[in-house]
Amino acid sequence: MDSDSNFRAMKKFILTPKYAFRVPVDAEAISPSKFDGMDAEAIRAIELWEGKRKVTLGTLFDVSESKVEGQNSSTHAEPKEEGPFIEILGDVSKVRRLGRGMTKGTIVLKGSGGLRLGEAMLGGRILIEGNVGPWLGSRMRGGTIEVFGNAGDKVGAPLPGGSEGMRGGTIIIHGNAGDEVGCLMTGGLIIVDGSVGQFVGYGMRGGDILVRGNSSGRLGASMKGGRIVVLGNCGSILPSFTILEIRPTVRIGEERIKGPFYLFQGDLNEGGSGRLFIAKASNPQLIALERYLEA
Repeated sequence: MDSDSNFRAMKKFILTPKYAFRVPVDAEAISPSKFDGMDAEAIRAIELWEGKRKVTLGTLFDVSESKVEGQNSSTHAEPKEEGPFIEILGDVSKVRRLGRGMTKGTIVLKGSGGLRLGEAMLGGRILIEGNVGPWLGSRMRGGTIEVFGNAGDKVGAPLPGGSEGMRGGTIIIHGNAGDEVGCLMTGGLIIVDGSVGQFVGYGMRGGDILVRGNSSGRLGASMKGGRIVVLGNCGSILPSFTILEIRPTVRIGEERIKGPFYLFQGDLNEGGSGRLFIAKASNPQLIALERYLEA
């Protein structure tokens, strides 16, 4: 059987909330990896927590099953990943840990999602056609998450008490994101097409972050490695960073972006060698720092 035949034989499960959830729903079990080898009847019997009440998935969602044939109905997604294809129709912003630890397959959410979506993800693909809550891709190791709305705080960051954030994979946010994007990140790629809050790359040790919009400040605080690129205005640069040079371009992922860019290194308070690439055209407030390049 050729790869195209395998592609067409993939199972597709459509989940539709039966009502608007008023308390948090723990949906760790909603994952292509968990659904693999199951039919709709078995999926309806999966146990979840709605608040402090244990319920079956079929109590919360209508579940239907079909085969994927050609492109799916989503505007943005094609089910190219190996493994089951899950489509969720509606607002599930009260649903937490959707796709946690998934290793393969595809989730398309046609609505908004809750916190910790894609936590500890290892592979596969998640697409959200709405907004998503905090801790998107927390402790992510692989795979791709793409958000066509806005994301909350702590994208790719560890959970409270954790010491290591995102280590691999790719997160793309076509809207804005909150504070502490890439906190304690050690690898992988985060792209935000809009603007971000404060403390992007806090404690970062590796990986790349691209912000096409503005940053609210405190870029790279306590970072030891990795790279942050900001195409919009970044406000002021922390005094624990030193300006190195002006670069004409920078490469992030598969994209080479034209500058010029101010290149800073820090956080020197941490003995860090992290790099900030700040678009010169968007940051006239930094022009005074050029005198240090002439010394």
